[in-house]
Amino acid sequence: METDAPTAYESDEKLIIALDFGTTFSGIAYCFANQRDTKVVAILDWPGAEGESAPKIPTLINYSDADGGGFAWGASVNRMQDNIVGVKLLLDPKQERPLYLPTTNVKRTIKSLPKAPVEIAADFIGAVYRHALGEISKVVPHDYFKICQKHFVLSVPAVWSDAAKNATLQAAKIAGIFPVTLIKEPEAAALYTMHSLDFSLNIGDAFVVCDAGGGTVDLISYEVVGLSPSLQVKELVPGTGGMAGSLGLNQRFAEAVKNLVGDDQFAKLRKTKGFLLAAKSFDREVKRAFKGDPDEEYFVNFPMASLDDDPDLGLEANCWRVTGTDLKAIFAPLITDILRLIDDQGIFLVGGFGSSQYLKACIEREHPDIQVLQPTDSWAAIVKGAALSKLPKQATIVATSAPKHYGVEAWIIYDPVLDKDVPSGIRRDGTKRALNMTWFINMGDDIQRNQEIKLPFYRIIDEDYTPNDLIFRDTLYECADRYAQLPNPGFPSKGNKIRPNCKVTADLRSLSSKQFRKGVDEEGKPYYEISYDLVVTLKSALMTFSLEVDGVSMGSVQAKFS
Repeated sequence: METDAPTAYESDEKLIIALDFGTTFSGIAYCFANQRDTKVVAILDWPGAEGESAPKIPTLINYSDADGGGFAWGASVNRMQDNIVGVKLLLDPKQERPLYLPTTNVKRTIKSLPKAPVEIAADFIGAVYRHALGEISKVVPHDYFKICQKHFVLSVPAVWSDAAKNATLQAAKIAGIFPVTLIKEPEAAALYTMHSLDFSLNIGDAFVVCDAGGGTVDLISYEVVGLSPSLQVKELVPGTGGMAGSLGLNQRFAEAVKNLVGDDQFAKLRKTKGFLLAAKSFDREVKRAFKGDPDEEYFVNFPMASLDDDPDLGLEANCWRVTGTDLKAIFAPLITDILRLIDDQGIFLVGGFGSSQYLKACIEREHPDIQVLQPTDSWAAIVKGAALSKLPKQATIVATSAPKHYGVEAWIIYDPVLDKDVPSGIRRDGTKRALNMTWFINMGDDIQRNQEIKLPFYRIIDEDYTPNDLIFRDTLYECADRYAQLPNPGFPSKGNKIRPNCKVTADLRSLSSKQFRKGVDEEGKPYYEISYDLVVTLKSALMTFSLEVDGVSMGSVQAKFS
């Protein structure tokens, strides 16, 4: 039947769908941007949840029982099986692990997987989105749902590398989801917290969002810079964080059990359903209920495990009496790590681990003069904030603080004092040049939202050039050392923490020689000079690139992250 209804591309109706793809749990929230009283709604019904309403499902996936390339995911996964856990962390395998977590061979873990981590992430993300679309379509008329432009938002840890953020985008692309915008998890949490908490903020007020999740903990400081027409905040200093998430508590619980029963018994125990049930009990009940009292007691059972009794350690009849002192030892290094990251400012605690009463009590004890706010639905703060980020007239993050220095190698005018130890050469126009770093973003710089930064490039090619000579490759470097702020930090190979961020390929084959400047070298040979700008845009959590010649967008550019 023919209809005059507009297509999704013609319609102004917008459906915003946000995914918090977490290490241990994931969730979806959505809103219709054009509604008069827009509300952000979380998906609460999930396959395998047995009628239980929950804003998040376990980030689990299992291919073992599936036929024809299928898989089980989320709450429908059998917890008693050997499931793939924490695939999100494998998207950033170079992330430094703290010494207090059990050592793991990441390369071996990745090699043992049935697919590459980005493909497994794509399977999970795609399944979650498809289910969400089905759930959302139930609450609005079918024709309206069909014409809505669908905008997707994915949250990522602030401390992640650009390569890991790009891998998340690639996973979404493989899953068939586009267009996608990335948002930093603490930024999303800040937006939701400011939207939902009923209190007044004034210009100049500062606060810290501590997003304590399953795998990572991110902290970012914000300052209120505007109140009208909507609340506006900016990042004060570069975000900090690390792998101090609650998954580490689970891993340290396993280590505590190993120390309790000994290596030989643990080797058998860890393969049983009894251990899986005990680990589930710790994850779902014990660590969430713990308030920090040494006299607290919890009982963790290992059904049918046949463990040797050790009453002195609280182990009898396959049941471990876990005391508050035992739990403090498990929590201790993660709490210390988080406290180390927190400054003396107002603190919003969000994320799964952020809902821990013990963590809140530790922060308050360490910083008695500040207020620690813990939203009641901190689990959903990130995913709801991600959806809010696409709504007009909401609180906005107007500027971020650069977490690192970003720059490129460039041939600059030779300085006989500063450049005596770096590569140098004579250019065809007769000038002596030195190869040095040019930093176009410095750590701590205020980067305005949607700001464009132009990197001027200059090339010389022969008069009889071929089309392939118009493909230029450059490496974008990053540096976490303060010395990179110096005017002449030296050649990249000398930098202790200078490493490639991505390789950028600029394709100017669409340009004609009329757009180049012609020159003649000292030997009388003609050549062309090509000047172009690599335009870096920081619209979201990941840099994007475009190409301009004489201020006009042309050609194409691709970035391959390291």
